[in-house]
Amino acid sequence: MAVSSRSHRKQIVLFLLAVILPSLVLVVFTLRMISQERELAQKRMVDERHRLGSEIGQHLLVRLEKIKLQESSAAANWTQLSAQRDYVNPEVVLIGLVEGDRILLPWEENKKSEEFRRLLNSSNFSRKIQLAEKEEFVKKDFLRASELYRQTMNAAKEPVQRGYARLLLARALAKAGRNKEALSHYRRILALPSRVTDEYGIPLSLYAAGLLLDAGVEHGEVLECIRAELKAKRWLSPAEFYRLQEVVERLVKTAPEESIKDTAKDYQRMINEHILKLEQALELQGDFQKIAFAAKQGNQGERNEPVWISYGEIPWLVSLAPPLAGAQPLLFVVNAKDIHASLRQDSGFSETFPGEFHFVAGESSEGESLGPNFRGLKISFAESEGTALSKQWNFQRSFYLLALLLVLSVTLFGAYLLWRDVLRDVRMAEMRSQFVSSVSHELKTPLTAIRMFAETLRLGRSKDLKTQAEYLDTIVSESQRLTRLLNNVLDFSKIEQGKRIYRLEPTSLSEIIQASARAMKYPLSQKGFELKVYVEEGLPAVRVDQDALEQAILNLLNNAMKYSGESHEIDLRLQRRDDKALIQVSDRGVGIGPREQKRIFEKFYRVSMPENERIVGTGLGLTLVSHIVKAHGGNIEVESTPGKGSTFSICLPLGSKQ
Repeated sequence: MAVSSRSHRKQIVLFLLAVILPSLVLVVFTLRMISQERELAQKRMVDERHRLGSEIGQHLLVRLEKIKLQESSAAANWTQLSAQRDYVNPEVVLIGLVEGDRILLPWEENKKSEEFRRLLNSSNFSRKIQLAEKEEFVKKDFLRASELYRQTMNAAKEPVQRGYARLLLARALAKAGRNKEALSHYRRILALPSRVTDEYGIPLSLYAAGLLLDAGVEHGEVLECIRAELKAKRWLSPAEFYRLQEVVERLVKTAPEESIKDTAKDYQRMINEHILKLEQALELQGDFQKIAFAAKQGNQGERNEPVWISYGEIPWLVSLAPPLAGAQPLLFVVNAKDIHASLRQDSGFSETFPGEFHFVAGESSEGESLGPNFRGLKISFAESEGTALSKQWNFQRSFYLLALLLVLSVTLFGAYLLWRDVLRDVRMAEMRSQFVSSVSHELKTPLTAIRMFAETLRLGRSKDLKTQAEYLDTIVSESQRLTRLLNNVLDFSKIEQGKRIYRLEPTSLSEIIQASARAMKYPLSQKGFELKVYVEEGLPAVRVDQDALEQAILNLLNNAMKYSGESHEIDLRLQRRDDKALIQVSDRGVGIGPREQKRIFEKFYRVSMPENERIVGTGLGLTLVSHIVKAHGGNIEVESTPGKGSTFSICLPLGSKQ
């Protein structure tokens, strides 16, 4: 047994090595392959993003240079740099003239402003205004000052002079307490066009707008004035912007109607956005020398490649354009967000580059380079070919993992089946070994008794006829026991080979019960057992194999005798249950647990209990009983409680259904 156990352990170890080692090699190989594929996919992703960045940069450069060429051609016809001028392309933020080492912003060269400044500072007009202001501010004679302002207004020949004098007149009238008349003049000033400004370039209408709001009147007219001012000019001077911002904030606070207030808030947001652009334009003007230097550095090559530089937080793309014949050089500023939107609206570009992307400004490491023509601007892909490669890699990885899982599952399932067979063979070998040992023991016991009593009779040691008869009965009983054991083994062998044949004939079950009781009478009496037989009368004959059924009953009685424990009472019953005949064998012994009851009919199986270790058995008795009963179209039932005994019931159909 020890040698066999060691042999089985070696087989199990070899089996585990044969299954686990190839599986581990397969897992390592697959993980290594996945790792290599991942590295290749990442490299392809990086290369693809570099390629996309370079190609999109070329498209962007072509678009920007086209804008530059169009705007340069249009600028050749300019007579002056005007803040009111609309550019050919909506992506253009501003175009500034380059004068030496500085740029001239749109509002800085305005001949109208210079002309208004000259008219307001003319000697005749200026002298009259100074006389009136002396009366107003020095002598505090507001009525005399208003009269002088009126005379100056009436004598003025230019609209800007009349408007300026009217503004001062309204101020003096307000100080003199003639508010109604002052408001009338403010209303007329509010109606002046935005091109009528003071020497600082601020429209006179904005001064009147603020004063009217202070008086709590003309909110709608002031709103219309603001709208016209924003619509008329693309760029406002810093002084005009901040004055406009002040008027709008006052309108938001004092407007009586919610509709006016909501519109004013919209204008307020627009003005704030314009102010951010204005402040960035002023910063650009201050940093122009650095930008010009970077642009020139980019143009030093033989090909004279154009350079676009990212500037500011908005961000802007800035580039210098060489001057056309007889013209000044220009600085072009394009809004990066607007040019991005313009590219996305181009159907040809969208078909070539369907993925989502956005521009990244600054020196951030995020994003891909757009090429040497762009400084401080990169591109970041939200959904691109690179992401598609990532999805493809994820699909490949999932495929590899699923394939590995499938192979391992099949391998492990096959290993499980093989492992189950190995364990079954091991258990079967152990049970066969136990069966051989048990059969040898059971054969030895009756043979020893037969030999002992036969030798005693042959030597004539017992002269008493009664004693001799008992010896002969013992020899016969042990012979019958030996015969039953051999029959069990032979029948089991036939069952295993499928050669067991049953001859069914109409037979009285009562006679089989009585014959079984007579066969067990002597061995039961020898061990002090009492067998009680109960037979219900009137049962019809049943088609059965008499010898086989008697063998099944004897096996049940033999088991009852083995496992009765301290109790020595066994019951054998025959009765009707509905349309079936019921043969029951009951004992009051050790009993069987619920979990064990499902396995006791398996071949070679014996209940593992301390009480059973001393009881010799082959583990075939109940297996034969089950096969015999099923061959007769019946079934066997067991009811048992540990410590209280067991009842085995053979149920056979009555009548001719078989």
